[in-house]
Amino acid sequence: MSIFQIRFFRRSRRSTPKFLPALTVLCLTGFGCRHQNVQSAQTSLPDPAAQSQSKELMQAAAGFDKFFLRDKCTAQYPPQPDTCLHDRLHEQSFTFGGKPGMVYDVTLRIRGIFEPTTITGGDTPDPEHPYFKAGGTVSTPDWSHWGIDVSEPRQDYWLNHYPTVGHIIYKEDFEANITVAAGATVTVRVVDGNDREIDNGKNGPDRQQIIAGVADQPLAGQMVRIDVVRVKVR
Repeated sequence: MSIFQIRFFRRSRRSTPKFLPALTVLCLTGFGCRHQNVQSAQTSLPDPAAQSQSKELMQAAAGFDKFFLRDKCTAQYPPQPDTCLHDRLHEQSFTFGGKPGMVYDVTLRIRGIFEPTTITGGDTPDPEHPYFKAGGTVSTPDWSHWGIDVSEPRQDYWLNHYPTVGHIIYKEDFEANITVAAGATVTVRVVDGNDREIDNGKNGPDRQQIIAGVADQPLAGQMVRIDVVRVKVR
């Protein structure tokens, strides 16, 4: 190697900063990760169209959300101290929203403090929650039967079906799926064939129950709270 070549080689080595490899690694790692984080943030942003559709669906079922119906005691009934007198019918109705011609699958959270009744026939959509029935008829009319009536498609949904009746209060918390057409009339009701109900307000191992965040103190009588979990177009 000539003297000129040796000098040129030494000059070339001096002209390359020693920190260049480290800077290259830093650019590759730092800026690469930063670019990846930006991409991740972008892909995780909610879709405005999907958000709007979800809001519309929930608005269609707004009549169900935070729905509360209570069968209050009107007086005591001394011959049966764990019961009370009450009005035989309580109901509230509303019109389901949505777009005309559309049918919706609605998932509801049902929280109830009920006495039992017995429903003959009908379907049990969820075997894990046999007290929820679609269709069928009440075979013990002198016991309070809680239900949701939908005008279109026509169906009765029962919330407190049990194999036998008795002076028992059941506390339930479950999800139930119902089908409702836009514009349908929905009625939540409780009916009793006599003027007495099993009273949650009395003392007993199955009494004095609460619905957390709704009825945080034990209330006399019986009650149901309904919330909307999700709504889908069928």
